[in-house]
Amino acid sequence: MKIKIFHDTRSHLIWAVRIVEKGDKYGLDDCLDNTGKPLVEFYDTRYEHTDLGQFVSRYFIDTLTEGEGGLNLDGGVPSWNVNEPCMNRIRDWLRRQA
Repeated sequence: MKIKIFHDTRSHLIWAVRIVEKGDKYGLDDCLDNTGKPLVEFYDTRYEHTDLGQFVSRYFIDTLTEGEGGLNLDGGVPSWNVNEPCMNRIRDWLRRQA
């Protein structure tokens, strides 16, 4: 499991981004095993729901590395957007992990 912190200078949010490799546990109380492709999880560090913050969203790693632009993690929470410059840094990091 790899974790990196990213500061979104436009929104001033700090995101914890976690790669869940095949064989890693994830989900509420780590009740799931990743038996497939690597996943990427986003956590809002403003909230102390877990060691990383509040879980926001999860994607397949290849979905994110093939995309471009910013990323809306949850349309119901206006602040849960990763702006393009920050998302570009996240994508660069994800590509280097592959």
